[in-house]
Amino acid sequence: MEIKKIFTSLLLSVLFFGSLTAMAQDDQKLVKKGVSKFRNLADKIARSRFDSTYVALPEHEWMVFSSFNGNASKYHLRVPMPDMADYLGEDLLREYPTLGDMDLYTYDMDLHQNNLSVSVGLAYRTIRLKYSFNVSKGNDRQFTAESLGSRFGFMVNYRQTKRMKGDMYNVMTGFNSLIENGYDQSVDDVIKAGTAPIEDRYNDYQLLHLQAHYVFNYKHFSYSASRSASRIQKKSAGSPIVLIDFYQNNAKFADKFIIGENERYKTWKFAIGGGYGYNFTPNAGKFLIHGSILPSLNIFRHSTYRTTFVYGEEYDQLSDEEKAVFQQNLETTEKEVKDMVGATPKLTLNVTARLNVVWNIDKHFVLGTFASLQHSNFLNKKDYSIRENFYSGSVWLGYRF
Repeated sequence: MEIKKIFTSLLLSVLFFGSLTAMAQDDQKLVKKGVSKFRNLADKIARSRFDSTYVALPEHEWMVFSSFNGNASKYHLRVPMPDMADYLGEDLLREYPTLGDMDLYTYDMDLHQNNLSVSVGLAYRTIRLKYSFNVSKGNDRQFTAESLGSRFGFMVNYRQTKRMKGDMYNVMTGFNSLIENGYDQSVDDVIKAGTAPIEDRYNDYQLLHLQAHYVFNYKHFSYSASRSASRIQKKSAGSPIVLIDFYQNNAKFADKFIIGENERYKTWKFAIGGGYGYNFTPNAGKFLIHGSILPSLNIFRHSTYRTTFVYGEEYDQLSDEEKAVFQQNLETTEKEVKDMVGATPKLTLNVTARLNVVWNIDKHFVLGTFASLQHSNFLNKKDYSIRENFYSGSVWLGYRF
């Protein structure tokens, strides 16, 4: 009986490990098949029709690259000031009429951050992946995936910026200043007194950007020759370019005054546009200078607003009646802001400008510089607007193999 048990155990073990080996072999076949399909697709995109006297493919298919980047972000938010009658009542406004003019002004928030980052990436033909991380003060990251064919190109870019600094105006800070100075200040004085710095740990900005473009003169002009060096521009040429953009903007802010107020603005938008790009090379692609400007017009937008509150000690010191009034005012204000955020805006314009320089040192090494300005309008109304400027400059080195 013992011999039978031992034999049965050995047989089951052989069958078990045999099945694992067979599964591993099947997985290897699937991986190889997937890699083969990916390379066939990338080769097909890379070899799409172009005039070989103007554009050529590098000798090697793969490239690893790294860049050192300098970035600057600027974010602006403007909303109308609330009607102080909702907060203070008509009796107090009759006694101190200065407060009644507050709703003629806007609440402005300006944030900015400058940082240094390093990017690492891998490319096969015209398909590449890139990840960027911060090396200076701040907490930024960026991920980019793109495919740059002769005619068609597609890009996915995700960027997160934290710890931006700036200034904001808070109604209660200005109102407290008015109380301390005997209500004899002008509205401008109140606004100046209410301007306070934003602590960098209280904000988080995220942007998802999808872009598809079409190059008209694709046989003679290579967009990827300047952006990724996945092609070589042998003769100078330019082309009109049309594009479609999708943006999702997610901005979070935390305010620490009477209560901890956490605000979140989300915006989705579609834009269409077009512009022109030009590649100049004096020596058959060894050295390349690229310039382009691509404006786009927002044709669809949807925005949402949400606020949550973490109550502090000052709120706890209010009476029950004062808390009830405060809650009612908060609900009224939140509804007003939601209505403003959801309102249909004017047509707004985005602009992306680029200046690139590429030096194909030899068949393996390529050195490049990149400078860009991206201006994005998410809202553009008289009293309510959101816009962002993002400046980027980099020096990168790639190795083909």
